[in-house]
Amino acid sequence: MMTLLSPPPSVLSSPQRRCHLLLLLYLPGQTVTPEILARLNGVDDTKALQDIADTGDEIQRYHRLRLITQQDGSYRIEGTSLDRRLCLLHWLRRALRLCPHFVQQQFTPALKTQLKQQGILTALYDEKNLQALIGLCARRLQRQFDSRDVQFLTLFLQYCLHQHHAGITPEFTEQQRAWTQIRPEFVAALEIARHWKRRMLQSANENEQLFLALLFQLLRTPDPIHDNHEQDLRLRSAICGMIARFRELAGMSFSDEQGLSDQLYIHLAQALDRCQFGIGIDNSLPEEITRLYPRLMRTTREAFNDFENHFEMRFSDEEVGLVAVIFGAWLMQENDLHEKQVLLLTGNNIELEQSVEQQLRELTLLPLNIKHLTIHSYQKEGAPKEVVLVITPYSTTLPLYSPPLIHVTLPLGDHQQQQIRKIIEC
Repeated sequence: MMTLLSPPPSVLSSPQRRCHLLLLLYLPGQTVTPEILARLNGVDDTKALQDIADTGDEIQRYHRLRLITQQDGSYRIEGTSLDRRLCLLHWLRRALRLCPHFVQQQFTPALKTQLKQQGILTALYDEKNLQALIGLCARRLQRQFDSRDVQFLTLFLQYCLHQHHAGITPEFTEQQRAWTQIRPEFVAALEIARHWKRRMLQSANENEQLFLALLFQLLRTPDPIHDNHEQDLRLRSAICGMIARFRELAGMSFSDEQGLSDQLYIHLAQALDRCQFGIGIDNSLPEEITRLYPRLMRTTREAFNDFENHFEMRFSDEEVGLVAVIFGAWLMQENDLHEKQVLLLTGNNIELEQSVEQQLRELTLLPLNIKHLTIHSYQKEGAPKEVVLVITPYSTTLPLYSPPLIHVTLPLGDHQQQQIRKIIEC
């Protein structure tokens, strides 16, 4: 078991403390309990338990993993080998940014000790040898890795060696296998697989090669100008079709479709990998987008259908929400628009007011900032300067100075819809 060095109390942020926890959970032979974690991170037991709960929620949301309490009170991560490795990929990169000293002083030495104890040939995990292999792969891929990426890859490859020697190899579905094998990263990964071949069974070697290919794939920064692999060209074509479909559904066009296509390419190249391998993203966004921009979200989802069918994947609402944000931002940029401020005058019927607000948001693809003000305050103070339109379901008199005021009844009639849209989209 590694010796835990306690940092001074109260110097670590919550993300740093959770990085420490995750890396401890991945170290073989390391017992992780709330008491050990509290001592390591310089916090009390209550905060340590909260860090454990928060980390458990995060790895479940993003990587389909569970944090299990064992009979002795210690914790372990439960899930597939593939999900576990993808989780470590994310957290180790995060740790190298947030707590590099912990990685250098505790995670790295403990991993090397384990490799020695497993009897793995030193040449296989020697840092200089691994860095030479990483450089060879970079040249094969016509890519450059910065010093932090090289440090990450060296460590991560050592962890993969430890896992494989322990008989823990990730498994892939046929769809995941096909997706990875057609990428140029699969050929580059063969360089490392050849180096390790003597220590691996042939069947397992193929799975390790697939994972190494996926590793390089997930580190890729998509380049819409220079990427010219068959899969990249296929993606560009599908994006052009999606933009055309969005334009048709929205009745609004983009003068710089190339710029929009480039941004969607960068996002969707990574989103396709996340979707294929079940990697989650923040799940708070789509609910907010659906509430604030229902028509934009609905239009994006419909325009997205052919894209999904083309790649035989179903994207989560979270992923579609991010694409909706991109479309919305380009619509705003197209017309040099800012978020329009609308004032909703309120009275004593909350349900009616909520229905009015929802129908307003259904009228346009563009974002609205809808503020609430009581009728009494409006008659006394008027509307704030930035407001372009005042809406109310209640009868009221106009103050001396006011933006256009529309008294609405539900459901909104065609004439009122045209009036409102004309004001907020001009």
